[in-house]
Amino acid sequence: MKLSKRLQAIADFVSETDRVIDIGCDHANLDIYLCELYKDIKIIASDIHEGALEQARTNIEKHNLTKRIETRLGDGLTIVNPSEFDTIIISGMGFHNIKKILSNAPKMINYPKIIIQSNTDVVKLRTFVTKLGYKISREELVLDNEIIYTIIEFTKGEEKYNYSQNYFGPRILENKNELFYEYYSKKLLKYENLLLQLPGYEIFSIMHHKHLIKIIRKELTKVKKEDK
Repeated sequence: MKLSKRLQAIADFVSETDRVIDIGCDHANLDIYLCELYKDIKIIASDIHEGALEQARTNIEKHNLTKRIETRLGDGLTIVNPSEFDTIIISGMGFHNIKKILSNAPKMINYPKIIIQSNTDVVKLRTFVTKLGYKISREELVLDNEIIYTIIEFTKGEEKYNYSQNYFGPRILENKNELFYEYYSKKLLKYENLLLQLPGYEIFSIMHHKHLIKIIRKELTKVKKEDK
């Protein structure tokens, strides 16, 4: 099974001993890949859309993996028992859908690891999930079809993050690379242009954008210095 760069990055966060539920599994490509990679892994592939789940079933049957990948139709974690898995994967959704799924989940304390790729509001995602009793153990930026995605692994535990750590990601700040520089250089240009367009009475927005510009410039300068 050949994966996109985004899904491959998510797969790299999964261990052989993980018991996985893949929420919003789409065509189950990730789940099939993981079963081909790890001979003992078992996965629950779920989706709220019957059409997507039917396609997933077809793909799973094609690869003779029906005994190792169980499909379930339903909304998030409401269709499973916490004892059935220890690793949650949620990818390809926006922050508000992810927040809804985790907010409606019974007994969040029972889920040791959550791997998330959100299409929107990654900063809000970090804040929300850490408040549920998780810390950020791993993060990665990945470029796929000219879009830079953020993959985050949360594990049970407590760790305090300052504004910059929450904005950039504490683990990403520890391993800044060329993709980091590219991603935040574009964001810096965007915020600088927005600042020029903001009317004078938008005092809060002006202050907010100035602060973002300041911290992004600071981290980009560090990257330049480290490269020398």
